[in-house]
Amino acid sequence: MIRTFSIWLCFLAVTLVAVPTMASTSDENKASDEKTNTLGTKGKTEMALDLLRQGKLDAAEQLLLQVLTLTPDPARVYYELGRIHEQRGDSLKAIAAFKEGIKIHEQGRRKSP
Repeated sequence: MIRTFSIWLCFLAVTLVAVPTMASTSDENKASDEKTNTLGTKGKTEMALDLLRQGKLDAAEQLLLQVLTLTPDPARVYYELGRIHEQRGDSLKAIAAFKEGIKIHEQGRRKSP
């Protein structure tokens, strides 16, 4: 009970701190969105990996989720999403993403000769 309350309290604090920051970067986000709309799945994946290297986990995750719906190779995307969750300390989400990537990879291997 106390742990759940602590998690919600942390979430509320992060939300209150993040809202002003998000408002100040809205112009930057618009320019970035326009750029990513013109890139293909490989370009978006590379851009997400660059963001991941820079420690911009939220932006990398959003971009990877966009790529996930378009890519013919979602196993790699799930791997990268797992790395993001792992860096955030969310082991359960990381494991789920890794498992999904492995499942998709194995299905692809069974289909090919």
